[in-house]
Amino acid sequence: MSKLRVAIGEHLENCSQVITLGVRSQISDYTREERELLRTADIIFFPTTKFADLFATLGKVTYPSVNCYRLRGERLKHVALLRMLKVPYPRTRVYYGQKQKQKILEDFAFPFIAKNPLSSAIGKDVFLIDNSPKLQWYNKKCNPAYIQEQVIPQMELRVAVINYQKVFGSYRWIVGEDSRASSDHGTEWQTKNMPSEAITLGKNIACQGSLSEVTVEMIFDGSQFQVVELTFPYGQTETLHTGHERLRAILEMIEGGEL
Repeated sequence: MSKLRVAIGEHLENCSQVITLGVRSQISDYTREERELLRTADIIFFPTTKFADLFATLGKVTYPSVNCYRLRGERLKHVALLRMLKVPYPRTRVYYGQKQKQKILEDFAFPFIAKNPLSSAIGKDVFLIDNSPKLQWYNKKCNPAYIQEQVIPQMELRVAVINYQKVFGSYRWIVGEDSRASSDHGTEWQTKNMPSEAITLGKNIACQGSLSEVTVEMIFDGSQFQVVELTFPYGQTETLHTGHERLRAILEMIEGGEL
């Protein structure tokens, strides 16, 4: 018996094996027949942040998985997950309130990295703090304070994992002292010529965290890969940022019965 596949987001609207309903503001905006499709579907694609938890409560399988939506834009949850999974990552601490923030310079020497813990976590709101005025500015801007040691990388690598198994990568070599002086090693996502250690690390995070679609931002420090960020490459409009390669992989998995 073939699977009943239903989609909310419109990525797969041209796929004959998926019934695409489209994004609506509330569940009552779907007709009774459409709600029945959602209730009986074997899998619901791109459920959006608005409905992902609802479908999880109903025991429905979604793609991406509900944990992808729960962790998107939640850097504090990301670092907690990495710590629990014993994943290598730059030394990181979170400071709540002014009293705790006074201890930042006891734990970290300039320069270090500060991030907005409540941002969209797609590489934005990341600051290099190399003096006290910048730290004061950051502390006024962000609470809690998310502080991370600066690691000078030899290479930066993005590993995108799709359905826990398919992997794409994009990386660049560092030619200066930080990632602002770097050389792109190809601008397209690729499935070949990626370090096996990075592939294994990305897959392990996806599988152990039940993250069916995640991009793992890594650096290589000369001895090991360290994870600096988890990103979930679909926004409020459910747009895949990595382009046609990932959508093609999803379509192939649908056709092969893997999704």
